[in-house]
Amino acid sequence: MSKAGPVQLWLREGAVVTHDGREYVIVALADINLVMAKELESGEKVFLKIGGLEPPKRIREGADPETVERDLSSVSEEDWRLADERRRHIEPLLNTTYLHSAALAEQAAAMAGVSRATIYRWITAFKSTGLLSSLLQNPGGKGGKRKARLLPEVETIISDSIENCYDTEQQRSIAETIVEIRRRCSNANLPLPAINTIRTRLNHTAGRERIARRKGEAAAHDRFDPIKGSIPDADWPLAMVQIDHTELPVVIVDDIYRKSIKRVWITLAIDVYSRVCLGMHLSLDAPSAMSAGMCISHAILPKEKWLTRLNVTSVDWPCWGTMGVLHMDNAREFRGDMLKVACKEYDIDLHLRPVKKPRFGGHIERMMGTVSTGLTGLKGATFSGPAEKGEYDSEGHACMTFGELERWLILFFAKYHQKRHDGIGMSPLAKWREGLLGTKDKPGRGLPARRLDEERLRINFMPFFERTVQNYGVLIDDVHYYHDVLRPWINTPHPEFKKHKRKFRFHRDPRDISALYFFDEIGKRHFAIPYRDTSLPPVSIWELREAHRSADERGIPHENEKAVFALINEQRKIEEEAAEKTKSARRAQQRRVQHEKARKQRADDLPTVSNSAPSMPAPGVRGYDPEAVVPLEDD
Repeated sequence: MSKAGPVQLWLREGAVVTHDGREYVIVALADINLVMAKELESGEKVFLKIGGLEPPKRIREGADPETVERDLSSVSEEDWRLADERRRHIEPLLNTTYLHSAALAEQAAAMAGVSRATIYRWITAFKSTGLLSSLLQNPGGKGGKRKARLLPEVETIISDSIENCYDTEQQRSIAETIVEIRRRCSNANLPLPAINTIRTRLNHTAGRERIARRKGEAAAHDRFDPIKGSIPDADWPLAMVQIDHTELPVVIVDDIYRKSIKRVWITLAIDVYSRVCLGMHLSLDAPSAMSAGMCISHAILPKEKWLTRLNVTSVDWPCWGTMGVLHMDNAREFRGDMLKVACKEYDIDLHLRPVKKPRFGGHIERMMGTVSTGLTGLKGATFSGPAEKGEYDSEGHACMTFGELERWLILFFAKYHQKRHDGIGMSPLAKWREGLLGTKDKPGRGLPARRLDEERLRINFMPFFERTVQNYGVLIDDVHYYHDVLRPWINTPHPEFKKHKRKFRFHRDPRDISALYFFDEIGKRHFAIPYRDTSLPPVSIWELREAHRSADERGIPHENEKAVFALINEQRKIEEEAAEKTKSARRAQQRRVQHEKARKQRADDLPTVSNSAPSMPAPGVRGYDPEAVVPLEDD
């Protein structure tokens, strides 16, 4: 297995960090963006900006415990269940400061049926990554502790007994259920499952559905969906984050002609405890899973690089970290598989609020209202409706470009974070600081870990497709992709159903579909998979769809990639000629400008194609493999 570098940087007293090539030990957390540290070599004490801290050199070079990236698409539900079960066992110990943590470890070990040393190994693995996958079984492991060894017949009896004996209105006790399961196994001449095994199965499924079955829907609603003056369980920073989209009430202009191109969409994430804006994503494209994923990854990651890239260095945005609960509405872009899979990996509890019940998302709604109100003073504001707008010509007065509006919003949030919030009685940043560093009366939760695996994070929160790898490569939306890294996986059979082919997960940025991101189990990392025909230009999914519609009108088959992409070039030329005259053409052109900026930034944030011209091109005809051709014998 190949080693990866550390994926998190913990900022705690006593932690060793590197700054400008020198090693320091953190003496105290001076502020949410500042630490007091002592240089190890000279003993000098200094204040260091958190944004400039890195892991110690010896850890960056791989002296830390092995961290192996895995292909999450191949992880079974049973393995995920076991990993989550392990996390539940160690959860009381993850942030404990008690002197008697050994007693808690013994208790967790007894519940899990493992040794105390194993509990400590799980804690170390989870703390070093923050990923649920760090608690997965060793891939390919044979036997060993915690390896499922129950016979299928025993598994069936356990599942049936839990459903029809324990999860009923009769509310039988755990002890009664254990006796019943072991009795049924004995009657069937099957080995008796361990008591702890049965108990952990019951603990694992102790959720809303169980409460509803045993005590009724009303009791489940009261426990899991209570309606109170404030949202429960948001008692510290990052405990709960709400996210939503809105179309900003201001018209912007394009970069070239500086003429109006209508409004833009923003996706915002708010920390419910402190009311700080944890992340944002601005786009000319309608809300999608991609914009939701971009906002979430922006919320989790530190902001220093982003601010420097946008040339906004006069303000700090010292807010980052993985949230415990992610709260959002029932919009289609929030209900896809991508968010479910990514949130499971980063141990984020995904909550979708009830349909047509906006009170469940009041904090994010109020923040978006605050932003909209702040925009009313800008030229090009559309206000809340015709009555408020009057005869004001929003498009005629519009003057801000996309980039200028993005920088204005950063400064707006910097001011918002410092201003007193009536709902919490102090500024959001002061509340954030109080929750992290604590007060005289209440200890803080500590600074959240800074994620160092930015590439993996961004890919995981990107929409994906599951496809088999054929001789010709991969086909998505009638576009072929290929790279030599796919060769070992061509026609790979399904591990369980040999008559079927195995499907692999390919992530794709809809703003630029010229590359897919594929996790190679051999290289243990993600690779960029380009078009099979590398002469085709980078395009967005929206341009491709429009080209497909135009191709249908002209009778051009979608499989003719050259002809379809020629239509895209034709569309772009028409837009460029019409841009000065029509608003829709300017907006389309500006969308391409923003997609191009994202494409250039992608070279720094994501894997790039290591070999744009494959050493051995994939066959041009599906099902045809030139390597399989055998010459005829003369005789």
